[in-house]
Amino acid sequence: MDAAQTHEWVQRYNWDDVLAPIRDIVNNSDTEFATALLIYWRLEGPWLATGPVGVNDDAKALNELVRDRLLAGFYTKGRLRFDPAEELTRTQVYKLRKAGMPSELLQPVWAE
Repeated sequence: MDAAQTHEWVQRYNWDDVLAPIRDIVNNSDTEFATALLIYWRLEGPWLATGPVGVNDDAKALNELVRDRLLAGFYTKGRLRFDPAEELTRTQVYKLRKAGMPSELLQPVWAE
């Protein structure tokens, strides 16, 4: 799959299924930033990390990995678009910004 097909596949993915295919995308250095950011938010963003211990530890580990890689510059910004505000309410965005969430995880990624 090319980058656009992968991004579209992630958008349609059934998150109740196993996470192995998502992990493969997260581990691929060719994955675009927009797709990785989409994965982060579909994995419940910052809320999954603060959930109860034992509740889907695999998803928590994957969430942390993709977040760390997003912030470290592991993924390149390409032609794909994703806006986290489309996944969140305005109140959630406001509270997350106020709480100091890194802007890289909240700002939209626009096609170059």
